[in-house]
Amino acid sequence: MSSRRIRHILELSQQERKQFLDSFDCVLTDCDGVLWTVFEPIPGVGAGLTGLLAAGKTIRYITNNSVRSLASYSAQLRTLGVTLDPADLIHPAKSIVGHLKSINFRGLIYCLGTDSFKDVLREGGFEVVDGPNEPLQENFREIIGTVDDRAPVRAVVVDVDFNVNYPKLLRAEFYLKTDPTCLLVAGATDRVLNTGRGFNLIGPGRFLDILERSTGRKAIVLGKPGEVLARQVLKEYGIRDPGRVLMVGDMMEQDVAFGSRCGFQRLLVLSGGASREDMMKEADGACVPDYYADSLADFKNLFE
Repeated sequence: MSSRRIRHILELSQQERKQFLDSFDCVLTDCDGVLWTVFEPIPGVGAGLTGLLAAGKTIRYITNNSVRSLASYSAQLRTLGVTLDPADLIHPAKSIVGHLKSINFRGLIYCLGTDSFKDVLREGGFEVVDGPNEPLQENFREIIGTVDDRAPVRAVVVDVDFNVNYPKLLRAEFYLKTDPTCLLVAGATDRVLNTGRGFNLIGPGRFLDILERSTGRKAIVLGKPGEVLARQVLKEYGIRDPGRVLMVGDMMEQDVAFGSRCGFQRLLVLSGGASREDMMKEADGACVPDYYADSLADFKNLFE
């Protein structure tokens, strides 16, 4: 358990509130569990966002959820009274495209991901293959003949794939094992996907674990809390003083740890995947926030 006392932002004195608000210029906020659940907006968050904007803060958005399209993020933020500049959204598929372009990647990509995720890769100028999506005959000849297709795949990309299956994992493993130069790239590495209604899903991190263990590779991670993503964010937005950025998230292993990796201030909200009890039991200092709040809506009360 962390021996450090973590302050709730509404427990701060008037002077401490002013010091806190004056200590950052930019807010980098997670989306699911902070702005909305999978199903609906979190009450009062719109007022919290508009209060931050009115105070002159820059707000950028970062997500590990590639299931939602970029257009969907823009539409969802409009319901909260905020207009999204696409350049201010950090999204796993966009980040992977940016990374592959930065290393001048050329070649075929095999992708475990949603259709919207693969669309972003294709729109970025990359050729993508996927599947098999249909059930195969249950015999080794059929499985091996499908997996061993000799396609010249140069990168395997892993993210959320609701239709992941055994042949897909075998095919990804085959490409990685047969070509030592084939890249293993990951978007979201969450091991649990929180839906906000007491029902959690197995996250893509579990399937990535299988591939990493079976191939002996470590993925290049372009989702939170990836080190490559951290370097990309700091460079892309020209962040020279990371301490002037406030990272807001609902997950300690992804959001708070990412804030630590970047050198940001860290605020955990309890409106998503972590409870106060989880926070107080956390032993990894990189996953312990500087402050916490019940939700982003607390900023409305903070300003008042």
